[in-house]
Amino acid sequence: MFDEVIVVKYQRIDYYNFLPGKEHFIYDVNEDAETVRIYIKSSPHICSCPECGRESKELHSTYERTLQDTPLRGKQVFIHANVYKYECNNPKCEQKVFVEPLPFAKMSAVRTDVLNQFIIGVSMFLSSEGASKILSLLGVTISNDTIQRLYDKIEFVDNPDVEGIGVDDVATRKGQSYATAIYDIKTHQLIALLEGRDGKTFREWLKCHTKIRLIARDRASAYASAINEILPECVQVADRFHLLQNIIDRLKDVFKDEIPAEVFIKDGVVLEAPPEKVYTLKPSEEKVLCNIVYDNSPPLNQDGSILEYDNKNRDLSSKLYSISRDKLKKNKN
Repeated sequence: MFDEVIVVKYQRIDYYNFLPGKEHFIYDVNEDAETVRIYIKSSPHICSCPECGRESKELHSTYERTLQDTPLRGKQVFIHANVYKYECNNPKCEQKVFVEPLPFAKMSAVRTDVLNQFIIGVSMFLSSEGASKILSLLGVTISNDTIQRLYDKIEFVDNPDVEGIGVDDVATRKGQSYATAIYDIKTHQLIALLEGRDGKTFREWLKCHTKIRLIARDRASAYASAINEILPECVQVADRFHLLQNIIDRLKDVFKDEIPAEVFIKDGVVLEAPPEKVYTLKPSEEKVLCNIVYDNSPPLNQDGSILEYDNKNRDLSSKLYSISRDKLKKNKN
């Protein structure tokens, strides 16, 4: 009798399509009460050398990279990538061994690019400490110092050929320090963040961007004078936020003049004058009155006598009272 043989075929799990790129596939997934672990590897066993660009199929070794990804249902998500190392077959290349890159994470990173964007998006409206606590509730483990380091790595790519920009002041520390934000009107991307809002740094920045033909700005006179001085032919327009703000302020003034402070409506009709107040006596409920017990008997001492209260206890023989009495007599005389 032959022993039962169980044959397990290797089956690639390729129905997960949330990973960027088609060169990696998921071959295993483990989930517990707190974490979700996804195991991936690359399909093609070929990679280009980052130094010389020649493709290589000579496998040197493999190692595993663990990356934290965006949370799933409040659980921490970790991606375990089986990364290949290749040998460069170009004898003239100085790079003998190189590692295949991951399209969704930087080299030596411990978090995916999508997770870093998620962290910055959440912490943009909070402090670093507050964002760290909120992210921990969502399923992301990160310290407030790491969030600050992510902010320090952000670079604003300036475009010297930009033709339309928007200018506005932003508070780096509300009530204390301000900066000038410049963004591209077409892409809505921030291209420069200048110190101060007095127009001095903005004036120097305009000298290096003479191709600008359209500027949307707020009503600050410092920005207007800088534009008129450096780019006098540039078209200046007010941004939508300040236009709407001015319209709302104007409408409030109109409503205050045209609409009275109080409007009285009775039976669906607006009254020209306030109605007369009608005072009615609200009848008491008999059930409530029956449950109230009144006791108007005076308080008693321990011996049964009535306790009398005298809120004007005075010692007529005291020195203070005699002085006041003598002064009162002198004033009468």
